[in-house]
Amino acid sequence: MRYYAGERTISCPCCGNDSFDKDFRMLNSRGASFLGLDWANKNATILICDNCTHILWFMSEPSEGK
Repeated sequence: MRYYAGERTISCPCCGNDSFDKDFRMLNSRGASFLGLDWANKNATILICDNCTHILWFMSEPSEGK
């Protein structure tokens, strides 16, 4: 799947590929983890390159292309 940040197509900085798999990861903080409040941490969107598996991290979810 292709993704966009604003109006620009996202491409892999390692191989130049523009097709990714999307997933989500929790951003843990020491304080919240120490208090058992991991559920309160923010999530990041990750795009995994279909070609070389390089991972790109985004705080705002990129829009999906066609």
